[in-house]
Amino acid sequence: MKALLLRSLIAAVLIGVAISFVSGLTFFHGAIKYEPPFSEAERQQMRNLRMDEVEATLAKRRIKMTRWQWLGDSIHYAYFWKDVARDAIVPGSGVFLACLLIGCVERRQVRQPKSVA
Repeated sequence: MKALLLRSLIAAVLIGVAISFVSGLTFFHGAIKYEPPFSEAERQQMRNLRMDEVEATLAKRRIKMTRWQWLGDSIHYAYFWKDVARDAIVPGSGVFLACLLIGCVERRQVRQPKSVA
C-alpha cells in the first residue's frame, strides 16, 4: 500500500504541474510591458494627469509580448512558479485519486482467484 501511495503521489505531482504549466501557456492571451519601466516620480506625475493624457503616455511605451516572450521573461520569477503550483492542486488531486482508485481495483482483482468453469 505504501508503494501505491508513493507512486500515486509522484504521478500526481509531476502530471499536475505539467497540466498547470501547459494550460497556463495554452490559455495565455497576451501581455503588455512598458519600456522603459516607470519610475516613482513618473507615477506621481500621472496621478495629476487626466485619464486621456495618462493613456497617451502609456501608449507611447507599451510593448505587446508574445507567449514565448512572456514565458522567457516570467519563468525566472518566483510568482510564476507559485501560480503554476497553485494551479496544479486540482489536477494533481484528481490524478492522485485516480491512481489510488485504479491501484485498489487492480489489487482486488489480483487477490480474487478466477473461477474456472
